[in-house]
Amino acid sequence: MIALTFDEAAKRASLTRRSMERHFAQGTGPAVVVLGKRRRAILDVDLEKWLLSRRRPAPGEAASETASKPAPGEGS
Repeated sequence: MIALTFDEAAKRASLTRRSMERHFAQGTGPAVVVLGKRRRAILDVDLEKWLLSRRRPAPGEAASETASKPAPGEGS
């Protein structure tokens, strides 16, 4: 488990830092860990869960196929 800064998390998610902060402010982003009065971090596992929760089926891909596929590293 690795704690990422907002800049690192945004880069991994292919977002700007401002977009990541906006998701946080709106309550639509990944879980945030408060490290101090002015210091926040996002755990890499929480960022991955958040990204996977936002996944939508590709055009032509059945929604049931996406739902039945285990996430990388899960299941068989």
